[in-house]
Amino acid sequence: MTTTTRVAGFGTAYHRLTGAAAVSAVGDGMRFAALPLLSAALLHEAFQVSVVTAATTMPWLLFGLPAGAYADRFERQRLMVLADLLRAGTLIVTAVVLAAGRLTFWPLVAAAFLLGVGEVLFDCASFALLPGVVPKDRLEAANGRLFAVQTVGRDLLGHVLGGVLFAAGRAVPLVLDALSFLASAALLRGVRGPRPEPPAGRRRLLGEIREGLEYVARDPLLRALTFSAGLINAVYLGQVAVFVILVRDVLELPSAAYGALVAAGAVGGVIGGAAASRISRAAGRVPTLLGGLVLIGAAGPAVAATGNVAVVAVAYSASGFALMLWNVVAVSLRQGLIPDRLLGRATGVYRLFAWGTMPLGALLFGMLTEAAGPRAAFAAGGVAILALSLAVAPVLFRDGRARYGGRALATADED
Repeated sequence: MTTTTRVAGFGTAYHRLTGAAAVSAVGDGMRFAALPLLSAALLHEAFQVSVVTAATTMPWLLFGLPAGAYADRFERQRLMVLADLLRAGTLIVTAVVLAAGRLTFWPLVAAAFLLGVGEVLFDCASFALLPGVVPKDRLEAANGRLFAVQTVGRDLLGHVLGGVLFAAGRAVPLVLDALSFLASAALLRGVRGPRPEPPAGRRRLLGEIREGLEYVARDPLLRALTFSAGLINAVYLGQVAVFVILVRDVLELPSAAYGALVAAGAVGGVIGGAAASRISRAAGRVPTLLGGLVLIGAAGPAVAATGNVAVVAVAYSASGFALMLWNVVAVSLRQGLIPDRLLGRATGVYRLFAWGTMPLGALLFGMLTEAAGPRAAFAAGGVAILALSLAVAPVLFRDGRARYGGRALATADED
């Protein structure tokens, strides 16, 4: 590792990584806003539009585990550059096909799928790379800043720009997103992390994947974090899926108010990312994790119990804050616990469960909303998260005492 990677706590490599995340997050936000608009404009069936959306997440189910193994086999920075180039090329080709008037259902599905493949490769490699470019005791601060940058770029700037630019020209968000990936790749070329260990012998992909699965399955703390992430994300996406119905039918607000309330959740996430390290140092990791779970859980019934727009905005913002707090501390904890040689595979396992439950959550919350209304969906999600906090608390504290001499994962500086 070069000496510049650890200068002044973070160093050149981390700043390049953050810069790459920032520019690609803005591009992603534009695409997330523009792709559904483009699909709805070009296709004539709602089912086809939903298939295009599903195609972007399907690679996590198909390639999450192999991508994690490749992130442990190859130099992670190069894998991230390859993922950026794949996504940039896909977007450029899509824009050309659109300009030629030949962008129909199957080309859209193929483009969405390839973009999802690139996302899987990039995420598995990036989460495994970060512990190699910042000191262990600064992981929470580094993750917090990185997540905050991504939230601002994707959920605030990118989403707004995507809708505006799509109105200016259907291909404009696609081209700008491609440029963001090229800029990200250029920044990442200057990042150097630990090189993968040379193989002791011939390695088989399935064997490497099994090793990652077994490592997570044997560790009680990693099991608890992985299960929690799956349930949290299922509830989160389920509530996001029906939030527009709550705003429109229960609160009886216009579309502009819906956008403002969604932005309030994103602002809460930015604040949570920025504050996560300080809160964890002051309160301890386990109390911070459990406090985040309780706050996420409490926000659901708070939204369900009121018709006051201000209360909904505060509760939704608090949920975003707590969700980011949980993510930063949980990811940093995982990065500190898992050996570098297994980080990619463990990330693949974690993301497989965390992202694989999201479509299920959307389906279940949609069915519950159909049967009992969006208030019931938010209340049920909150109760599920509060029950989760009670279920995992003994594991977190018990495993913390066993590993850290009774201090229950107190703070990053006490590792």
